[in-house]
Amino acid sequence: MKTTPFHDLTAEEAFLWHCALAWRTPTPELIPVGLNWQRVAAMGQFNRMETLLCRVLTAVHHLDTLPAAALAPLQTGAAKFAQNAAIMGDSLHDYLRHAAERGIETAVLKGLSVSINTYGDPAMRPGGDIDILVRQKDVVASLEILDVMEIGQNWPNLMDDRYYERHHLHQQRCTPDLKLWYEIHWALDHPLTRLTIDYEGMMDRATAGTLLGAPVHDLSVADNLIALTVHLVKHAVYLPAVLHRPDLARIILADGMLMYFLDVAELIKQHEKDVDWQQLVTLCRAYGTVEMMGAVLTVCRQLLETPVPEWVIAALPILPANRIKQVVMDKLVAHETAVHLGQQPSRLWNFLLITNGAFILRPIRLLDLSEYLFPGRDYLQRRYGAGGAATAVRHFLRALWQYGRVGIDTVYFTWERYWRLRRLNYSTSLFNRLEVEA
Repeated sequence: MKTTPFHDLTAEEAFLWHCALAWRTPTPELIPVGLNWQRVAAMGQFNRMETLLCRVLTAVHHLDTLPAAALAPLQTGAAKFAQNAAIMGDSLHDYLRHAAERGIETAVLKGLSVSINTYGDPAMRPGGDIDILVRQKDVVASLEILDVMEIGQNWPNLMDDRYYERHHLHQQRCTPDLKLWYEIHWALDHPLTRLTIDYEGMMDRATAGTLLGAPVHDLSVADNLIALTVHLVKHAVYLPAVLHRPDLARIILADGMLMYFLDVAELIKQHEKDVDWQQLVTLCRAYGTVEMMGAVLTVCRQLLETPVPEWVIAALPILPANRIKQVVMDKLVAHETAVHLGQQPSRLWNFLLITNGAFILRPIRLLDLSEYLFPGRDYLQRRYGAGGAATAVRHFLRALWQYGRVGIDTVYFTWERYWRLRRLNYSTSLFNRLEVEA
């Protein structure tokens, strides 16, 4: 087996990374002796690798030799992915056809699009929902299409659309049985961040293509990399702060994020000859995604043998986290790693991470508050075209107003949601799941 940076991992952990590296052309030498296959299956499921693992193990004639306790969950998971891909594919084809008829430019993000276009297999990782990016003026029309398709506001725990329109990045819809979800995006992250992404520019650079036999707009490679990266780091908020750690490969597995990194790595490998690296760097500097992209590309280059030029990594520097943020991020990954290793996790951090799924402004991201209130000259220049003291003061006052409005709207719409759920005899808990996993 090829020497890799995984020598400090368990055999099962290292095997998953080697499968990610060699999934296209696996050989029998990939399979070490004495693996705990139940552990492999459990970690593989958590990292959404069921289809990939079944594909690798079938290619080397090893799948049928697995013990039943490991084989069953892998095959069940792969079958579920295939079923989801078929259901989503049929629905997405209809949506794209309706969107084309209305003249709505539509880009499909991650999930099913990546499975088909990058892996060549819709069942590789179809995702938990269908993510659509449209111009902001087309959001209402896109929701109308979903209404026609009988995909609507069927999840009662959602707040009023006005809340998401003001403070979020997408509207969410689902079928009455809650099995098929759509997210209509006009942005990739919440407004109260230091990102300055030009979404209209993304759509302007998109080119006409087809997906599932229906018209679609394909993002440029650079924009697709940015979209995948922002989504990844939006969930793996710790990444830039722990990039230096020797146990990074384990941290990624512990957080279930290996396939997210593989998406980026495979997209680059697929377009190795035509990636416009200079455009990517220029866009990252304009959008405020320098650290995000630098961290993700570093992981891909070091752990997934991705052909990223060294000068690109140097052009996307990652600044050291401040002391408070570093402590918090280390605590977060310590919790994730403890759970991964079967150790007793911190009750406090378990509570904090549970609440991450309940609120639009997740507690772990409240660290962004100080960074947004006092963002530094780079953001001010990108956002306002000036970086002086007067601009900083105006931004500070604007940010206070924005956070105030979030607070008022959160109270108002949570109260509205509470009484609506009571009338329907549903649970009114704030910890009900508000978002499906992507």
